[in-house]
Amino acid sequence: MNAVTLQEINTMAAETPEHFIVDAEAAYDRQLRTLADDICRHASERPITLISGPSGSGKTTTACRLEQILDAAGFESHTLSMDDYYADGTRNADIVDQFGKPDYESPLRLDIDLLNTQLEQLARGEAVELPRFDFANQKQCKSGRILRRKPHELIIMEGIHALNPEVTGASHDIANRIYLSVRTRITDGDVRLHPSLIRFARRLIRDSRTRGRNPEETLSMLSSISRGENLYIMPYKHLADYELDTFMAYELSVYRGVLLDTVQQLSTEAAPESGIADLLHFMEALVPMDDAWIPEQSLVREFIGGSVFTS
Repeated sequence: MNAVTLQEINTMAAETPEHFIVDAEAAYDRQLRTLADDICRHASERPITLISGPSGSGKTTTACRLEQILDAAGFESHTLSMDDYYADGTRNADIVDQFGKPDYESPLRLDIDLLNTQLEQLARGEAVELPRFDFANQKQCKSGRILRRKPHELIIMEGIHALNPEVTGASHDIANRIYLSVRTRITDGDVRLHPSLIRFARRLIRDSRTRGRNPEETLSMLSSISRGENLYIMPYKHLADYELDTFMAYELSVYRGVLLDTVQQLSTEAAPESGIADLLHFMEALVPMDDAWIPEQSLVREFIGGSVFTS
């Protein structure tokens, strides 16, 4: 587990904010290019790349940026989202958590048969019509998009269950398997910010901006999401061939202006074990930064908006 101090972050945010962002983005880009080099070397025997990670880890941007790098290297790639393989809502009515509420993290919500079949067909170079999931109506639809993987082309599949062999089946034998998450802690003396709280900060912004959820709703989902991670994601982490740290050293400094008031309010109602008090400690102590220097392909833009890859 990597670590960076609050003092180090504040010094860079105050003195050289533009260089701070450039350096963080370059460090993540180096991780991706090292990974892409290995994927290219094994393209013939492993034409599929599976990307898994918990909520708020930056799977979408990572997959899209990896696709760009592979395309530039001469291996045209196609990125698919596991979200499009959800089964119709009518099939999921009885999938609930320990409180009797809908368990949105369960892999049983996926149309696993279709997902496995299409991954195997794509690996063989057969044509498939990709599905599209209509979240508003909780219905799986045909997209009209036909995809056939040509020789030397690659498939990237991202989703929280991508490393679960019960979900992605035989494709594990012909796939590069990647696990990504925030793997760096911020420290201030004896206070340490757990990486999951950086992902929570990302979700607070994204949920409010794109999913119509208020902060209280996002907080109320925290225990369910954590439960899902422990049940459905973490047990398969060891199957990954590669691990990527999606932490951006500058990101909380950028989030501060958007989230400080929100986190202050949430801290009055959150349970002590939630860690919200620690998040507030760092939010209050951070030097704020403007987002003007953040590039449009940045992983941080997946959450704050302005991404070339996401809405």
